[in-house]
Amino acid sequence: MSDEAEQPAVLSELREGVGIITLNRPDKLNAWNSAMGTLYFDTLDAMAADPAVRAVLVLGAGRGFCSGADMSALGNLSARGEITKRDGRPYWYAMGVGKPIVAAVHGACYGVGLQQALCCDIRFAAHGARFCVPYVKRGLIAELGLSWQLSRFIGAGRTTDMLLSARVVAAEEALAIGLVNQLAAPDDLFDRAFAYCRTIAAENSPWAMRTVKQQIYQDLMTASMKEPFAEADRLLGEAVAGPDMKEGIAAFREKRPLAFPPLSPDLARLDPFD
Repeated sequence: MSDEAEQPAVLSELREGVGIITLNRPDKLNAWNSAMGTLYFDTLDAMAADPAVRAVLVLGAGRGFCSGADMSALGNLSARGEITKRDGRPYWYAMGVGKPIVAAVHGACYGVGLQQALCCDIRFAAHGARFCVPYVKRGLIAELGLSWQLSRFIGAGRTTDMLLSARVVAAEEALAIGLVNQLAAPDDLFDRAFAYCRTIAAENSPWAMRTVKQQIYQDLMTASMKEPFAEADRLLGEAVAGPDMKEGIAAFREKRPLAFPPLSPDLARLDPFD
């Protein structure tokens, strides 16, 4: 029996306010299958509802982040000629978690692996990381909303290039076009990404980060500036009346560490497209 068969497809731990999620099918380059997806979303749910978790870090075990869909699963779909959905939750589920999520990407980040990385709010990548959407090479379309995600993060022209060419994008190009936020040496990737998560977990208001995340994804759907401005004005009223702003100002004046309350479990989820 392989080590993979003895371990869950997703591992989790809590460290210094940061929930760490590891995609754990290293023998398959963390290829995505329905069991991994269900366990990943379950883990996100648990961390979203846990007040001790203030930020989430997602990474892959072994030599890569996620090589895309498990080819055996794709073969079964092709043989049946139809799609079978085993988990009712949408693939953009991570975007609806009311806490910041950071992806630490190394090695291959292909297909659904890239889609899940884009569902995280911030992306760190190691030099040597590779990004690709090989769907047209498999006779498939831009599934999982990738045409929407990519076009908003890197623009229509670059999206068209990635989707139609199915070429591999190196980490340095990914940084240049806005696909990732920061690069790190492979040996420093986890430490850099974890330090980022630990800092925002320790210093930033959980309520404010949740609200900002909701604003960002809602505003991606809005063509006019009028609606986001009005919504920001409304949310500012909530912030001024709430405890987090009072704590932020008091800590600054008193020159002491910040002590924001945790995110209430009833705010664990948000609707990014509401």
